[in-house]
Order: sequence, then C-alpha cells, then structure tokens
Amino acid sequence: MVLWNFRWSRKVIYGGASVAAVAISVSAKSGQPDVGQALVNARQLFGLWALAFLLASMILGPLTSVFPWVPLRSSFMYGRRAVGVSALGFCILHVLAYCWSVLRRDWRELFTPGALWVTGLALGLIALIDMLALGVTSRDASVKAMGGRKWKKLHRSVYWLLPVVLLHAVLVGADFGVNHGPDVHGEADYGCLIAFLCVSAGWMLLAILRRRGWRWTATAWGRGQRAPL
Repeated sequence: MVLWNFRWSRKVIYGGASVAAVAISVSAKSGQPDVGQALVNARQLFGLWALAFLLASMILGPLTSVFPWVPLRSSFMYGRRAVGVSALGFCILHVLAYCWSVLRRDWRELFTPGALWVTGLALGLIALIDMLALGVTSRDASVKAMGGRKWKKLHRSVYWLLPVVLLHAVLVGADFGVNHGPDVHGEADYGCLIAFLCVSAGWMLLAILRRRGWRWTATAWGRGQRAPL
C-alpha cells in the first residue's frame, strides 16, 4: 500500500508553492503606494524563493543518500521533481516582475547600468534557459523519449547552474547584489547572501560524500554501505 504522504507529496509541494507565490504578490503590494517599488519587492522575493527551491531540489538527493534514515525519505525523493519545477515557476515570476518593471519605465535600463549589470543579466538568461530545459523534461515521457543517458546528462547541468545563479544574484540581485538597478534604493542584505552560500557549501559537501560512497548509519560512518530500504 502506498502511504498518503508519498502519494500526495508532489501535490503538497505544488500547493504550498502556489500559496507562497500568491502571498508574495500580496505582501509585495501591501503598504506600497508606488507600483515600481511593489515590483522591486516582488522580483526580490520571487528570486529568493526560486534560489531556495533550486537549492532544495539539489540537496534532497545527496542528503537522503548520505543520511538514509531521514524520515519520509521516499516522499522527499518522489517530491523532488515538484520542488525543481516550483523553482522554475518562481524563476519565471521573478523574470516577469523585472521585465514589467523595466518596460513601464525605459527599456534602455537593460544595459545602461554598466558592464557588470549586463553580465549579470546574461547569466540570468543562461540560467533561465537551462531551468526551462530541465523543467520541460521533468516528465517520465521525456526520459523515454531522450533515453536515460541523455536525460541524466541534461539534468546534471544543475551542477553548474547553481554557481551561475549565485553569481547572477550577486551582480544584479535586488536583495544582496553588489550592483543594484536604478529602481533599487535599499541596502544589500549580506546576511542573506552568507546564508545561501553556507547552504550551497553544505550541498557541495553532501554531494562529495555521496560520490565517495559515504553513508551515515545508526552505528558509525560506513564507506560504500548499502542504505536500508
């Protein structure tokens, strides 16, 4: 019998992501008489949530591999696809909020802030294209159509996607960027940047441990041990 938490894991994740997106839209506008500032708040929050979902989708695999006794392990692994697709959804909302903000003022703001700004936007475009490819092929039918080897090769691009997204956020991010856009007037939140870098470092450590075959069992560290079912 399939447990309810396994069967409903993807629906719960999609539902939670949808509620979060609506809540962000409402909170971004709340108390902001100016539409421009509301769009800045929205794209900031959508971008942070996209990065959080991306990291979550990446960390679930090595986390459950190194710590096979994690509760609801099978549900997390089954729901990982929904986490990745949710990251793409927030990424698209982040891009739409930025495009709306630029087009309502002056499209030349795409390049007038300088070379670092254009570089950051280019990195964001590369990340968006890759996330779209990952999202569109996150279906069982895509695995059959592409073949397992090609599908895995495409989805392993997530390993270079994370540093690209982080660099994009540093160069143009409204929250912890070093090169704010013309419509951003707040100070950078470097604590947020440090937090995401720490989580990214944790993912990298778990990925290395998984690659080397480490498993944390109930007794001690074991190399190459088979995880319990």
